[in-house]
Amino acid sequence: MDKTGQELLKLMFRPGENVCVSHNKYGYHSIPLERAIGDTCKMVSPNEKYEIEEISTDKLLLVALNPITGWREDANCTAFRNFLIEMDYGPLPEQLAYAETIGLPYSAVVFSGNKSLHFLISLDQDLPSETVWRTMAEWTLAIASAADQNTKNPSRQIRIPGAYREPDKKQRMVRFKGATPLKTFSEWLAQHPDAKPKVAERRAPSETVDLGKVKEWVKVRLGKVREGTYTIGQKNGRNKEWYAMAYEYALAGVPEDVTIDILSEFFTPDRDFKEREWKTCIKSAYKGAYSRKD
Repeated sequence: MDKTGQELLKLMFRPGENVCVSHNKYGYHSIPLERAIGDTCKMVSPNEKYEIEEISTDKLLLVALNPITGWREDANCTAFRNFLIEMDYGPLPEQLAYAETIGLPYSAVVFSGNKSLHFLISLDQDLPSETVWRTMAEWTLAIASAADQNTKNPSRQIRIPGAYREPDKKQRMVRFKGATPLKTFSEWLAQHPDAKPKVAERRAPSETVDLGKVKEWVKVRLGKVREGTYTIGQKNGRNKEWYAMAYEYALAGVPEDVTIDILSEFFTPDRDFKEREWKTCIKSAYKGAYSRKD
């Protein structure tokens, strides 16, 4: 592995931890950190049809943000200390300038090899729980509103500098500052109290609501969103997918307000898709489903 890649992984992880690295877009089983930064490593695919493959670590393109034991899933994270803020809007100098303008306390900046900068915040100490990590991740993205708003799960991946994602497209270390003190990060967040996530009161579905009637494909898709392996809209567009899922909840007899409560966990507002539009989409789905019932 290139020395800049080793530098990044040694910043993010501790000796003896397991990490999930990949040489393509797919997820592989975790390996010890020491193997990931060595000369070669063995890649175990979740698809049993593929044999274990030994590759040069120079080919490793991605690493999951936090240490993981097992497959790359949020539930398998063993510690929580790293955050990703991905900029992909505008020229690279503007992306860097934006981060500086908001005072983002980043630890390193990696060029993706394509059109975006990946800003890593790697804390000098672990957070006590995934809940605290997620609150801080959402808080950070609310402040960095021009960033990709989908990097809010702990098994998300960041690009490894020094590797080539394609010929002539090299991932590069742009800046390296070292670990960010938790105190510094917390103080930065506290400067933006209005961006702090509000604790939503989760209302339990009525005892008369049978969620078992919701189609299985909806549950599978939402499960993938929770794992960070799928983004709503990447198949058929956001409006169509939200409409289709809400439509199935309506046909299953789930009240509209309960559906909004349930699906709000998976909704991330974007510059061109705000909460109001999202709720309008769900309401339209309910109208369509009720028309069908009539």
